Amino acid sequence: MEVFISDIPDEGLHLEGEFPVTIFDLPPGDSIQPMGPVRYSADIYAFEEVVVLNGSLRSPFRLQCGTCLEFFDFDADFPDWTSEVDLEPGQRTIDLKEIIREDFLLGLPPNPRCDDRDDGHICPKAHFVTFAEDEDEEEPLEAGGPDIWGALDEFGKKPN
Repeated sequence: MEVFISDIPDEGLHLEGEFPVTIFDLPPGDSIQPMGPVRYSADIYAFEEVVVLNGSLRSPFRLQCGTCLEFFDFDADFPDWTSEVDLEPGQRTIDLKEIIREDFLLGLPPNPRCDDRDDGHICPKAHFVTFAEDEDEEEPLEAGGPDIWGALDEFGKKPN
């Protein structure tokens, strides 16, 4: 759906509607399966070099669990969706359908898990996955331990 930038008034343009699942154009065996239309509500504002979109997006999907590889229902809901489109010199339109398609696919979970649902479901293969706890925490250096930085400072110096 092409939107002419010149048609966007200073106070913004409000658009609502839906796109069919075909906007995703995904192959049949993909791990992401759109299951219904994409509903959108968008306020569009045009500035000198950018078009800003604010609103909400919603669509049902079936996603493949990254652990057990089973498909599960996922209601993709982005109630505070925002997007910015940098305009090229002389650009007169933006393609709302392509912007929504891209933002939807980027907003879906990158590693979906069937047990991330709110219904208490436990992935049948969850016991195969272990998570390292506190990976970011480093053990503190003990006082009086080896002086590794001092050794590096001495590296390459000629002996006296």
